[in-house]
Amino acid sequence: RMTIGRSGIWLMDIGRFLQVRYANWNSEFRLKREFYEEDDSNCVLHVSEPVTGESVVSFIGRNAQPRKSTPMVEELFDIKGIRSLSLQPYAIYLKKGYVFSWQEILPEAEKVIIRHLVAKQ
Repeated sequence: RMTIGRSGIWLMDIGRFLQVRYANWNSEFRLKREFYEEDDSNCVLHVSEPVTGESVVSFIGRNAQPRKSTPMVEELFDIKGIRSLSLQPYAIYLKKGYVFSWQEILPEAEKVIIRHLVAKQ
């Protein structure tokens, strides 16, 4: 077992700071999942690129708010199991049907999101 000491902790903090700075400078796209313990039918995908210019846009189904729909929203509804979704500037809220699992939905949803948001850069 090795002790780190104050210098080691300081270096870890600086390393994390520099890693975040580099990712921002490099315009690296990032996506992070968040699940809610009390309700496993909801998932939030935090992204590093804006997905909407509005504070919140909700889509209860494929045909909800057709004027505010985007190709990304339409493709997300093409994925079997997505029941509804909401967009915030840096977050995508997905709700799945109860009989579906995130293991079958998320890989395809992440591909759609990455394809659309990286193409915007």
